[in-house]
Amino acid sequence: MTARPSIRNLTEFKRYSPPGHTGTSNVRLVDRDFCGTFEMVHGTIEPGCGAERHCHETESQVCYVLEGEMEVTFDDGPPVKCGPGAVVEIPPKVDHLIVNSGDTPLQLLVLYSPPLPPRGDSPLDS
Repeated sequence: MTARPSIRNLTEFKRYSPPGHTGTSNVRLVDRDFCGTFEMVHGTIEPGCGAERHCHETESQVCYVLEGEMEVTFDDGPPVKCGPGAVVEIPPKVDHLIVNSGDTPLQLLVLYSPPLPPRGDSPLDS
């Protein structure tokens, strides 16, 4: 796999909504074609929306909160509020629930390693 240097803007990428998420608009900034070891996503989640409780079998996930507020629940634990600057590390096989608990859109950077397998994302209009 030979990656080429690239500079692009967030507005140049196709948006999609992942399965099992409500009010979510994602942009895959870096996909598996870059180096094969990770993918990076910019996510926007509307207030009161988020990802259903789920886990990833083999992928580690890291969320970095850019703007807004979210509640994260691991397994059967209590929800934890996270705001801008929070780094959330989620190992494989850990059930997690992420909800925008604020009044404004939640903006996140999300990294997965290895990249997620294809899963039926729904394309969104620009």
